[in-house]
Amino acid sequence: MKNNISICPTCGRKTVDYKHSINRTLVSGLARLHALGGRARLDQLGLNNTGFNNFQKLRYFNLAVPSNDNREWQITNEGVWFLQGRVQIPKYVITRNANTIRTSPELVYINQVKECVQYKIEWQEQARQPGLFD
Repeated sequence: MKNNISICPTCGRKTVDYKHSINRTLVSGLARLHALGGRARLDQLGLNNTGFNNFQKLRYFNLAVPSNDNREWQITNEGVWFLQGRVQIPKYVITRNANTIRTSPELVYINQVKECVQYKIEWQEQARQPGLFD
């Protein structure tokens, strides 16, 4: 996917479209949330740094959402059904400003999720843009 990077002509704010794939790290975090009754704070899930920092991406797939006070996360019905292998979800989503703007036409069941995560170098590359003096 070629990144869509735009700059607001009024305020100069950079906007980047990011691709997020469902992966085993996210599924593991979702399973831990489910095991704790479907609602918990992130610090209760025993996640490693990667899991903790990426957990919020589950909202892009509608698998978990933050509670009203943003202190806890709650699994959605779709999240439960996905863990049970009853529904498919998009293989990836495209986000802009932390909102899902497009979903993959390809759908996957939980047993089709790959063991890859996006590494720092990849998301840094996505956010690159020419500077003012380039």
